[in-house]
Amino acid sequence: MNDTLDRWIQRVTLAALLALTATLLTVGVALYAADSKAGTSASSPSPDILTGTTR
Repeated sequence: MNDTLDRWIQRVTLAALLALTATLLTVGVALYAADSKAGTSASSPSPDILTGTTR
């Protein structure tokens, strides 16, 4: 393959990885925010699945 095609593939790969990283960070932040909101607004704490105790 020629060098121009290799550089193009590297740039596309880098852009895709950066987009994937941004997406995963966004989803992680959204899930963390939803979890923290749910934890503070619950009227009664949910029991732990393994031990049966409340948090």
